[in-house]
Amino acid sequence: MAAGARPCALLSGQSFAAIKRAMPGLRNLMNLVLGYGTRSEDRSGARFRRPTATLAYGEHALQALDFHAGAPEIRPLLVFAHGGAWQFGDKARRLKDAKAKFAHEEGWHFACLNFRLVPEVGVAEMVQDVAAAIALLVARADELGVDARRIVLMGHSSGAHLAALVASNPALLGAHGLRPEVLAGIIANDGAAYDPTQPSTDSRFLARRLLDPAFSAADLAALSPLAQLARGQGAVPPFLILAGEGNRQSAMLAQALSARGTAAELHRFPAFGPIGHMRLSRRFGQPDHAPTEVARNWLRRLPG
Repeated sequence: MAAGARPCALLSGQSFAAIKRAMPGLRNLMNLVLGYGTRSEDRSGARFRRPTATLAYGEHALQALDFHAGAPEIRPLLVFAHGGAWQFGDKARRLKDAKAKFAHEEGWHFACLNFRLVPEVGVAEMVQDVAAAIALLVARADELGVDARRIVLMGHSSGAHLAALVASNPALLGAHGLRPEVLAGIIANDGAAYDPTQPSTDSRFLARRLLDPAFSAADLAALSPLAQLARGQGAVPPFLILAGEGNRQSAMLAQALSARGTAAELHRFPAFGPIGHMRLSRRFGQPDHAPTEVARNWLRRLPG
């Protein structure tokens, strides 16, 4: 090689741009990590559970929910809000996903929600969608065979944040003539951004890619379950908080609920890093999964 030659020249200019174009975009990469494939994949195919019904609660394509009936009789309902950093994810349930099966084995119906996503809308609109979906399920409870007194909302990651916000801000369900106590309980599975003014991850890279797009230039107090709990407006349903050992936000949520006098249980599990975080949801419902057994016992102890 001649003196002064640049061995990295092949990675500059047009060649570097071509490599960058060939790399998967963040959205497609996250869908692959979450197990959904690309956005164009047909999620009604053989790899996915077929719901009993898909119900629209708004005009947008993502304002819809899947209802998986457990039996043709009145039963309580477990509702799931998916994670995905407020930007990704889908209500479709892969066959290996055991949440619906778990609910049915416990004598519950199961529903899973879609909602509009960042950046098309902000988190404030997302959580309004979750409240609207709950209102639809309450309104159609008789038709669906749902015991409207026993609806539990569960969320994972960003979905746990949305579930906690619906339960702590009475204005969200209040817009539909309901109060947070219409929910019999909340299962918050390894959530983030319960207080978006505090770090949810020690990785600045992950924060920049996953949290900043959702919360930059937003009204953080309006989007903070902790801030809403501090206002002390109305009753809050009981919480089951599942968390990896390093999740500081979950401890903050448990403390805020305790300060309000709300029944809250915090259970920690050995789950580190992004893979451990995802497994807390992917394995939920499997009988050998510790968070599943904690949730099973908690659901069985709910009043009614």
